[in-house]
Amino acid sequence: MKDIAEYIEPFYNQRRRHSTLGNISPAEYEQKYQQKP
Repeated sequence: MKDIAEYIEPFYNQRRRHSTLGNISPAEYEQKYQQKP
C-alpha cells in the first residue's frame, strides 16, 4: 500500500487548485466540507 501511495502522490497534488472545486485545493475542499453541520 505504501508503494502505491508513493507512486500516486507526485501525480495527485493536494495543494493544486481545481476549477471543479471552485478553484480551491482538495485539502481546502475537504476541510470546508467537514466544517458543515
